[in-house]
Amino acid sequence: MTPKKSLWNFISESQLILKAHARHFHILSLIFLYPLSLSLLLFPTISNLFDYFFTQNSPSLLPPQTINPIFLLYSLFLLVSSNCGIITIIYSVFHFSHDEPVNLLSAIKSISTSFLPLLATSIVSQLIFFFISFFYGLLLILLIHGAKLFHLTLLPHSSPFIIGFLIALPMIVVQTYLEVNWILASVIVVVESCWGIKPLRRSAKLIKGMKGVALSCIFLYGFLGLIVIWNLLYLTRGQDGFTESWFAAGLKWVLILLFCYTQTIVMLAKIAVTTVLYIYCKANNVEIVEEFGKEYVSLPFHDDGKVSQVV
Repeated sequence: MTPKKSLWNFISESQLILKAHARHFHILSLIFLYPLSLSLLLFPTISNLFDYFFTQNSPSLLPPQTINPIFLLYSLFLLVSSNCGIITIIYSVFHFSHDEPVNLLSAIKSISTSFLPLLATSIVSQLIFFFISFFYGLLLILLIHGAKLFHLTLLPHSSPFIIGFLIALPMIVVQTYLEVNWILASVIVVVESCWGIKPLRRSAKLIKGMKGVALSCIFLYGFLGLIVIWNLLYLTRGQDGFTESWFAAGLKWVLILLFCYTQTIVMLAKIAVTTVLYIYCKANNVEIVEEFGKEYVSLPFHDDGKVSQVV
């Protein structure tokens, strides 16, 4: 069994892989992850333009209460781009870590075999969380009506914000618990070619003993992503291209593009760390020994940062 490692060890080892094949991961990020980051910023503008040109000027084009087709296209784009990015990066990190040759073509080809299984697994995980939320909502309704029936006051003299937070807190805890247990599911789908409930159960099994690292990973990259998004919202708040000078508008857009690229790097790093964590968890469960007939000592890196075989 391998010695316990901290999140920083996984970050360092994943960065060795990313730096050793920087061009490969840079191209994959620009193809799949950067447009994803940029779309989060551009969607409100595109949606507003669609409403202005097609609904206000020509209200007969869309019937009332019709779902905005731009929103549907945007959701489809998010789904395809995010899943393709996850698949290609996981595939590349895993095979590079075992010193197996990978090129852009082989990485992109992996999408054809893993996209539908990953989509199915995501749907299963969302359905599980939906039913948990549904039953929690029913329980909450029964609790409120029961309190009214017996003339009880829940959380007297509390502000609506505190009440809302206390109501949402159990679901936040449940969601965090599920994310920690299922953090390896996407890697398992790509590497082990399984889907549905199986990768979720397998992830929960492999991550035992490493849940602290998984929780730290979720909080760290979630916090970094939140900072980037907050700065993007700050830059775009009150933006008016007609009243700003060309220099101020140009500088603002340069900063926006840089922040979008930073968000891309954060997403890339999280996927890479998760993949390295999966490799470690497999070794910790003595599965590398069973598969390769070799003794696992450490993640496959030389001191000079080059990737080597698992030994």
